[in-house]
Amino acid sequence: MGVSEKKLLESGFSHSDMIKIKNNIDSYGGSIDEAIRDLAKRFSIFIFVVFCCLTALILLFIFGSKESIFSGSIGISCGIVVAALSQPPILAYKSWRHLKKSRN
Repeated sequence: MGVSEKKLLESGFSHSDMIKIKNNIDSYGGSIDEAIRDLAKRFSIFIFVVFCCLTALILLFIFGSKESIFSGSIGISCGIVVAALSQPPILAYKSWRHLKKSRN
């Protein structure tokens, strides 16, 4: 695919974002292209997890008792927060957006 720093900066990445990506590459190896693809995959997985959690919450509202709605909504909210914080959400979104634009 040939992702370059110039293309990423034009796509909305900041210099601090580029530093974070380079530090990750220096620590774990790989290339910028691989890092961007991995971040985009993480964002897609995050969206899937949020969708599943919201589906479970809707089913809980439809079929659950008042007590289970309260406790379930707290648990599902905590699950979404953990999923969001287990990856860099801003970098992942920018990577996903960049790959989506570059495919067109």
